[in-house]
Amino acid sequence: MTDDAEQSGTPWLTPAEAAEYLGVALGTIRNWTSARYVPHAKRGGVVRYHRDDLDRWLRRGACVGRTTVADLGR
Repeated sequence: MTDDAEQSGTPWLTPAEAAEYLGVALGTIRNWTSARYVPHAKRGGVVRYHRDDLDRWLRRGACVGRTTVADLGR
């Protein structure tokens, strides 16, 4: 995460920060967002990810198996 985001203390992450937080490429987080696979908020074309929502999302998928983007289309 960038030093600016850490210093601001906000739990809201930009797409680049969320990708880094999750350990995935920026393109991956964008694909997941457009598929509504990952929790996010969008207002006026600005997309942000809440750290707590991402943590909850990760915990839900941690032990029960993995849902893929392809599964969402069914």
